[in-house]
Amino acid sequence: MDGARNAAFELMSVRGFASVTVEEIASAAGVSASTLYRYFGTKEALVLSSSRTDQLTERLAKDSSDRGWAEAFQKAATKVWGDDSTAHLELGLVIDNDALLDAWERQLLDQRDAIAELFAERRGKAAGNKDAVRGAVAVAVLTTTLLRWHRDGGDKQALARRLGKAFQALEEA
Repeated sequence: MDGARNAAFELMSVRGFASVTVEEIASAAGVSASTLYRYFGTKEALVLSSSRTDQLTERLAKDSSDRGWAEAFQKAATKVWGDDSTAHLELGLVIDNDALLDAWERQLLDQRDAIAELFAERRGKAAGNKDAVRGAVAVAVLTTTLLRWHRDGGDKQALARRLGKAFQALEEA
């Protein structure tokens, strides 16, 4: 269904989220509208179906380096959002639609506990309050940084630099 997502992004980047119908997306993707509804349910779900939040936790789980929690998180987030040319476009659509923005933020927030567990695993301990706080902070920093990164053009190096500075500021606080 990547073809449907790509078709949706192309149409929506020109005309805006609200101006594009599921039927138009289906036609551009060469599938039926009922197929899109069966796979995604709604146009909003189609836009948010990239599973970047799941990719974030998967990348973090696979990182077996000696990096600290913040550096590992930065690396994983930069890989998920900074290496994909559609991430910038996707964020633009999300930012321009309040319902999408709310749903996107909820997707990120829903990862806090999983991220906290992964931080605890890095320390070789059971998750506790420290990890829960780190998970919540990491998600908040990521959300804010991604929104600002998009506003400024979406360059991969800029994302890595911004995340690094944001976590450094936390250490200095």
